[in-house]
Amino acid sequence: MVEPVGLSELREVPARRAAIDAVELESIDRARRSGASWAQIASALGLASRQAAEQRRQRLAEAAERASRPQRRKLDRDYGPNVSNLRERAVELHRRIGADRRWDRRFTRAALVRETLAATPDAPAGALYDLVVVALADLSGPDVPVFPGPLRSAIARLRAAAVVG
Repeated sequence: MVEPVGLSELREVPARRAAIDAVELESIDRARRSGASWAQIASALGLASRQAAEQRRQRLAEAAERASRPQRRKLDRDYGPNVSNLRERAVELHRRIGADRRWDRRFTRAALVRETLAATPDAPAGALYDLVVVALADLSGPDVPVFPGPLRSAIARLRAAAVVG
């Protein structure tokens, strides 16, 4: 039987939408890191308010998280619950850093921490531990400032998850 015209293109839409959403999320995070306000981001996206822009970013981040779960589950299945928890905490911290427009100006290794944590969602378990250890070391140096409470809490949760018991 001949497939109706257009069905193959329709099957590609979800993957294309996910790719566009990933670009949009990264662009929002890059704009925030470079000093853009939520109002400026809302305007650039054609949204009515800064709250709408913040909600859009949150929706995009949650969708990206949901989309990556099956791949992470596959990566983590043979390593037990500690790896899953470690990955979730690393992704959580990376998400908080991405939303912090002052992150790259906070301390000298801020960009290194951000880029290191960016690799954690898809890293194999052994590399995940190595990436987390490096990020935590960079967050422990003498030039590290006192972070806001929610960021300190996310760092503490990652530290606790990294403890191999």
